[in-house]
Amino acid sequence: MLTMVGVQPIEDQTRTRFGKYSLTRRLAEGGMATLYLATADGPGGFSKPCVVKRIRAPFSSSQRFRDMLGQEARVAALLNHPNIAQVFDYGEIDGECYLTMEYVEGVALDQIFQLLQREQRRLPLPTVIFIGLTIADALAHVHDGVQINGVRRNIVHRDVSPSNILVATSGVVKLTDFGIVKLLESSGATEAGVVKGKYGYMSPEQLLGRDIDGQTDVFALGTVLIELLTGQSLFKRRDIAATITAVLGAHVPHLHELYSDITSEVDEILRRAIARRKEDRYPSARAFHTELSALAGILDMSHATADLAGLVRQLSSEATTLDPRGRVPSSISGGSSRPAAYSMTPTPSFGEVLPIPEDLEEEGYGLVIWVALITTVVVASVIVWILMLAR
Repeated sequence: MLTMVGVQPIEDQTRTRFGKYSLTRRLAEGGMATLYLATADGPGGFSKPCVVKRIRAPFSSSQRFRDMLGQEARVAALLNHPNIAQVFDYGEIDGECYLTMEYVEGVALDQIFQLLQREQRRLPLPTVIFIGLTIADALAHVHDGVQINGVRRNIVHRDVSPSNILVATSGVVKLTDFGIVKLLESSGATEAGVVKGKYGYMSPEQLLGRDIDGQTDVFALGTVLIELLTGQSLFKRRDIAATITAVLGAHVPHLHELYSDITSEVDEILRRAIARRKEDRYPSARAFHTELSALAGILDMSHATADLAGLVRQLSSEATTLDPRGRVPSSISGGSSRPAAYSMTPTPSFGEVLPIPEDLEEEGYGLVIWVALITTVVVASVIVWILMLAR
């Protein structure tokens, strides 16, 4: 997954003109696009930092893909919320599609989560609730939809995960990435590895390929929050089949029985967010936000933003060396300095994978495991074939 992160680039590049943009540094690269830190330049020395995502061939050469991408960009550009990274521009230059997005100086939440796992630490409850409040509010705005030519279009993000949540050095939290991955999924060409990494955040109905609504984003956000509280993956396992099995049937222990700082009320709120059956889950992101707001009212939230900002600044300053994917390597996470945003409570063993319950099997849940494995092989083969033809 390509994300906007305010760390050192994969490599420096000579400033290159790309239409009205000046590309300064390559931030990340994937099989379908390359992400650049850029500036939008104008007369009188005007220069505004931004991120340009250049879509590679053969995707840019597909008229169907260009139409879908343009439609998605049009919808995303109408989303106006302080906790949503904005899309500024969409177009084609020499037959190459591109998106221009807001540059968020900071880190992606998955970098914070990786550090939590390595250090076996947890984010304190107020900080996690702060993240949950901001993203739930952003999702509520997304689910309200937008008006296009007098017609309201419903929107579901479908890819809420730590890599798509950005945390700025100021502590501001923003949701990003509203279309590239799901467009590729809908066109039958998904970058291998991206889907595999996201199965752990998909709702059961999404895994089954059924119609989804805002409740699937609630499930994903609830999963993210629990992972931040525990410092461990909730559903992600050693392979796709095991991960899907965990989403559909793994035992999720009660958090208040594992951690002294988590009450049964907190546990109940988060467990309802990740309820496997939609009728047991929060009906909307707004309802989830309301519950989190009530919880925040009895917590000391005064240091949540500052603690999160301090953690992001430390991660950014320590990232003097990056692995090939632009992530903070484990070798720089050591030392005696302890960020204020960390709880020192060690994490216990969490989340045993159990067989899929019989009542879920009756609904056909078990079949999705085989479908996922077959789909992964087919998609990977198609991607290799397309890339070979593009050479």
